[in-house]
Amino acid sequence: MPHHRVILEGLHAAPVGTRLCVEGEEAHHAIRVKRLEAGDVVEVLNGRGLRVSGKIAATHKLGKHGWQMEIDATRSETEPRDERLEVFAAAAKGERLEEMVESLSQIGVSLFRPLLTERTVVDPREGKLARLSRIALESIKQCGRSWPIQIGEAITLREALRSQSGVTICAADASGGSPSLKNTPERVVLLVGPEGGWSPAEFKVLTDAGVTLQNFGPHIMRVETAAVVGAGILSTLLRPGVHSPHQAKS
Repeated sequence: MPHHRVILEGLHAAPVGTRLCVEGEEAHHAIRVKRLEAGDVVEVLNGRGLRVSGKIAATHKLGKHGWQMEIDATRSETEPRDERLEVFAAAAKGERLEEMVESLSQIGVSLFRPLLTERTVVDPREGKLARLSRIALESIKQCGRSWPIQIGEAITLREALRSQSGVTICAADASGGSPSLKNTPERVVLLVGPEGGWSPAEFKVLTDAGVTLQNFGPHIMRVETAAVVGAGILSTLLRPGVHSPHQAKS
């Protein structure tokens, strides 16, 4: 059973033996909701690659509503950011966009950017992007990654194709072939268009740019489904020892 995880954003280092102090909502949730107590093992993440395992030394009630949790670090390591897979996708409507970001986080995508196309319906503004960043940070407690998925600003299709030297770019499209990656690229960008599909002009831009069109399923998908399914398949192909059809032929 995985240990409970808490986020301590201001934490820069925690050598073994360090006593950490967690307060606020993180402490309240651990103590009052999860019913953790002294002796239980927890994991502390700072959202910047630091992963600290420790045991709860004590819990305290602070005033009328606050709680405090003291944790003794028993193991500490900093993990590098995995930047191999990025997704630029048309933004889904309402809560579907938030659910998409949470799912992409679980898959291990390093960066999400809303993709602006001719048929785009949703163009997330600064406040929405900030909320998505917060959701991305909170999601690391559930999935256990040490770096949250980054949320970038909206980008047009032409911008997405510009200055991408050395990057493998794939686009989700029903006319594409079965998902595959030639060799093992250092970085892959997945483009997912709006629910209305790529316009004829955009389709020409993609093919003229030599973008690999990939078909991720037999049925029409909503944009958030296509993004998650496509990212999941490409993430699997990027794993060491997993071979795509192109790799098997080489």
